[in-house]
Amino acid sequence: MDEKATQTVQLLTRTEPPAWWEELTRDPSLDCVWVVSPTFNIQAGVVLVARREFELEFHKEQFSSSKVYILFDDNWTAQTLRRSLNALKGSLFFDSSGTVKDAATVLKVALARQKERGQNSQLLQIMRTQNRQIEDLNQDLERVVRERTVSETESRKASQKNISRVREIITFIKDLAQLFDIADMLPLIRRQVKELHALEAPLLFVPRGDGMGDMYYLQGSNPVRRRVRGKWTVSARIRINQSEDSRFLADTMGRPFAKVLCFPLITARHQTDASRAPLLFFEHGLTPEALEQMVDGLSEKLQPVSWALDRLVLEQELKSTSRDWEMTFDELPEPIAIVDHDGSVLRSNSAWNEQLTQALRINSHRIRQGEKLYIVERYPIRVNADSPPLSWVVYLRDETRSWKLKSQVVQVEKMSAIGQLAGHIAHELNNPLTGIRSLAQVLLTETASESQVHADLNEVEKAAERCQGIINNLLEYSKGGLDQRVQLTDLNEVVKKTLPFLKSALGRFRTDIDLSEEVLPVKVEPHLLQQVIFNLVNNACQALPEKGEVRVRTSKHKDFAILEVEDNGPGIPTELQSQIFEPFFTTKSEGEGTGLGLSFSREFVRQFGGEISCTSQPGRGATFRVQLRMEPV
Repeated sequence: MDEKATQTVQLLTRTEPPAWWEELTRDPSLDCVWVVSPTFNIQAGVVLVARREFELEFHKEQFSSSKVYILFDDNWTAQTLRRSLNALKGSLFFDSSGTVKDAATVLKVALARQKERGQNSQLLQIMRTQNRQIEDLNQDLERVVRERTVSETESRKASQKNISRVREIITFIKDLAQLFDIADMLPLIRRQVKELHALEAPLLFVPRGDGMGDMYYLQGSNPVRRRVRGKWTVSARIRINQSEDSRFLADTMGRPFAKVLCFPLITARHQTDASRAPLLFFEHGLTPEALEQMVDGLSEKLQPVSWALDRLVLEQELKSTSRDWEMTFDELPEPIAIVDHDGSVLRSNSAWNEQLTQALRINSHRIRQGEKLYIVERYPIRVNADSPPLSWVVYLRDETRSWKLKSQVVQVEKMSAIGQLAGHIAHELNNPLTGIRSLAQVLLTETASESQVHADLNEVEKAAERCQGIINNLLEYSKGGLDQRVQLTDLNEVVKKTLPFLKSALGRFRTDIDLSEEVLPVKVEPHLLQQVIFNLVNNACQALPEKGEVRVRTSKHKDFAILEVEDNGPGIPTELQSQIFEPFFTTKSEGEGTGLGLSFSREFVRQFGGEISCTSQPGRGATFRVQLRMEPV
């Protein structure tokens, strides 16, 4: 296929073309012939058709598998996309309400796909033609053998010589047909000219484009391939002792060459572009008479060599294309696999693993692996639109970041609501509490210090002070947000400010609070650390039955501050302990938890350079341990 040929693009419509079509036709990067017609244009390789017109006006029998179709619509939904995929397999799609640039991008993909189809079709046709030519040649040679054997009975000796030569060619052709690598061709060619001692070992040059190619030669008895760059003579005729050929070999092989024979190995594929034709070189020291005889004898074997070499080059190019596709498939970051009806993986990329296969059999809609959350998308593979699926393409779309962002937005909204509530509480309660404290302090000065009234007033003043402290803690907790900065703070103080929020949760259970007498300075965002403590203590309370005990301890271990939250509840089952920190994993009933508390807690602690872990024995409760590096004061 001529790479410079202009392709025809047709808009298949019974109405006036849309405005974006006119803009596409003026796009200088799209060198196409543009056709608008309600009927199919035989020259068109790419056809654009509106989804609604396709469903109402046309039938799938009208569409050709040799063309590339693009369906467009201004309001795609999952249902219409799936229906279109099933109705017109292999088609492309774009949203006509988008930009013309997006439409041009889709059209370029379609043009490239059409061009690739044409090239592949041409390559396959060439291979079929070559195979037929080889078979015809074999049949012709066999016929020649039979005819000459019958017709040349009077010159038996000459006939036997010719038969031997023809059989040698047939054997040579069969040997060529059994080759799987281009380099293995050189020993075969060398055996064909072994009686000509003035000929050196052959050199075979296979162009690869852009001034580059592969040079095959023999090093001793071993074939060697070298990628070389240079300028070679492009010609379809046999060349004898041309200086350009000697110079090309000298430049690429790094040694001088004197007399050189060059045989261009031309096939039908090279008629339009001889620059891609391989070249067979021989360095020689033959006399003119011997040279003419050798050229005549070798010429009849060049055509089989050309066909066999062209077959190997085509196979090499197809393997290279297949390898490039497999490498592209394997480099995709998200897991993709082809599975059969039993769930067995037929083919997968490098991102897929056996754990995903097992998880897919358990849950066909959503899969969790480590910190990743995948949404399962399936696409059927059919022979045609009416046949049942042979297998399925399973694509695992990574939704981890999206879900985390959504959850963080919800958390920020909650914190904002708490902040507003805390502001109202502070405004409504601080004034009366301040009045109560002030009045209590005034009355304290007016009563005897030994009296019961003085003691009661002192308790009233302290209770009002505690209430204001709780309000201030709530305000401090609600101030945390995206603008909060890491600061040096005492772990014990953060615990003390957080526990009052949990009085209702802890009220039903025995509580053991054991805080270190030492200052435990850590560099954290206080509100995030409060959320970690809140999550751990609240989880411990929710895990306990009607009666139980929650222990909160802080301590120092070497250079680390340690926070431990322990309960004596039923504990965590052994098979679930490896999953408790995964996003969205929860053992609570629907509506009681999101499965994000422990995941966020671990993420926050790691942001501070610390680590969180859990130890649990079924029936003996669980202990969560937060370890933070202490900072010098």
